[in-house]
Amino acid sequence: METQKNKNTTIHKSAQCSITRSTGGRPRIAKGKARTKTLSTKLSVAEWKIVMKRIADAGKRPSVYLREVLLSGRVVAARTQEDRQQIRMLEGGCNNLNQLARLAHQQGVPSVQERLLSLLNDFNRLLSRI
Repeated sequence: METQKNKNTTIHKSAQCSITRSTGGRPRIAKGKARTKTLSTKLSVAEWKIVMKRIADAGKRPSVYLREVLLSGRVVAARTQEDRQQIRMLEGGCNNLNQLARLAHQQGVPSVQERLLSLLNDFNRLLSRI
C-alpha cells in the first residue's frame, strides 16, 4: 500500500480504492505567524514577586501579559468574574427591554409603563456598579 502525506491529510492508495482521511490535530500556522523566538531575562526574587503579582492582578497568563507589555507598553486587565456576571445581567435586561417594547407596540405604552420604569431602575443600579 502506498501512502502520501499532505499537510493535514493522509491519502492511502491501494489497488482497490483511494481513501482520504484527516490526520487530526491543529492546522499548521502560516509561515511567519508562528511564535518561534524566545526572549528571557533574569529577575531577583523581589522583582519576580512584583511581576507575578501584576500578572495575577491582570488575570492573564504570564506569556500573554509579558507579550502585551513588550509590544504595547501596557496591559488591559481581563474582566473579573463579577464584571462578566454584571454584563450577563445587562444582556438579560436588554432582552427584557426588547420584549417590553414589543408588548408596548401591541398593547400600548401605558400597559407596560410600570415594568419599563422598574427595568430602567435595574439598569441604573447595574451601571453604577460598573
